[in-house]
Amino acid sequence: MTQEKDPMPDAAERILEAVMFESWLRFSFLEESPGEGPDDEPRLLIRLDDAARQRLAERESHLLPLARLVDGREASFENSREAVCRFVLEELEGRSIPQGTAATILDSRDFQFRLQLFNNWLQEQESILERTPHEFADWRIKFAQWRSRPDIREQTLAAVSPTEHPAEAAGDGGAQAPRLLDAADVQEDVRR
Repeated sequence: MTQEKDPMPDAAERILEAVMFESWLRFSFLEESPGEGPDDEPRLLIRLDDAARQRLAERESHLLPLARLVDGREASFENSREAVCRFVLEELEGRSIPQGTAATILDSRDFQFRLQLFNNWLQEQESILERTPHEFADWRIKFAQWRSRPDIREQTLAAVSPTEHPAEAAGDGGAQAPRLLDAADVQEDVRR
């Protein structure tokens, strides 16, 4: 009798890839647009030109639907979260992750740990990523190398694990870190 492989870690990694890709799009294709409205403040939009769309179709075709969801839209937390959730529900669930599992995966400690790792990496690398354009494949490689370091895994685990003294583990006075993406997001998207 063969033992079946647990699909949840692979599913968590696929959803994390979508989060990473959407972040990469914001870093790579951000454009300032004149404001429209009473305050006339400029807006930051994600804009892909034809050459970028073609490169993505060749190199990241499985993520192209996510690029289409953010192309031409304002770069905001709400738009990012909505695009990733729609992509997960419309493109991943029932195909590359088991049907009906997106909410469970998003709420899992495993996914939240992976998401925290990515957010930590992004904050640490932000100035480098803003200065030099990188392909998404480079992001994957750099993040994989960074997160495989034992010290990084231990620090992140300490920061996200409940302890008797959370301020000591997280170094933030014990403040609960806000969840960036969870089951409520995909359930809310389903209701729309």
